[in-house]
Amino acid sequence: MSPGDEDRDGHEEEEGSRGRTLAVVALVAAAALIGYVLLFGGDEYEVTANFENASQLVEGAEVALAGKPVGSVKSVELAPDNTALVTFAVDEDLAPLPQGTQARVNPPSLSSVAGNQVELTLPPESSEKDPIDDGGRIEQVDTIANVDIDEVFNTLDDRTVRNLKKVIKGFEISYDGVGEQAN
Repeated sequence: MSPGDEDRDGHEEEEGSRGRTLAVVALVAAAALIGYVLLFGGDEYEVTANFENASQLVEGAEVALAGKPVGSVKSVELAPDNTALVTFAVDEDLAPLPQGTQARVNPPSLSSVAGNQVELTLPPESSEKDPIDDGGRIEQVDTIANVDIDEVFNTLDDRTVRNLKKVIKGFEISYDGVGEQAN
């Protein structure tokens, strides 16, 4: 074996050792980055909306914009003034919401019996509004609570309820036997 062969072998061992060291350092750096994202970087953008009532809204309910799901309800709490405080998160690409964003509690479809969603309406793009900070609030002036039909009927006096029942029965009688034609 010549002296040049010893240098080559030593150099190859040194390069192999350096490559292993770089691989270990890269692996540790990747693990640290993943740990950081999981612990600190994964925070969601959340906003709390103040509604007159939460109207069958539950934790985990959908938050939608133009009918497309964009987030979820994190909590529904009772405020000191007996209104509902609904905290929800929206997708990162929608954050931050602009001031003037309206939030409405409504059923996701006409056939939905229980469970509502929060539907967001953004202000026009031409109205340059300041953003709502993470953890910020949509005040009651910019929220609309769904009104259940039972609540409307509960406001009627007994005489009006009796007369309304007669009207409904009248509809039944007028469509008796001609339902197919009416359809």
